[in-house]
Amino acid sequence: MTKKTIKHASADVGLIFSAYNLRRIFNLVYQNLLKQYLKVLALYFGVLTAVFNAFYELFCFKNEECFFPKRVSIVV
Repeated sequence: MTKKTIKHASADVGLIFSAYNLRRIFNLVYQNLLKQYLKVLALYFGVLTAVFNAFYELFCFKNEECFFPKRVSIVV
């Protein structure tokens, strides 16, 4: 086997294991409870994304030339 086929096979195995574990979760947990949990989780990540974007815009250097002037090359 080549390295390329081993990588593809390992990706397939990972996908199979993920699907199997997800099926087990569906069988163990009540479906409405799982839907509620996933909605809360999506809301949490939405709020977290908004907070991250706010901090990013606050600390992002919009005009980088003010902070880091361009170097001028002097040719002799």
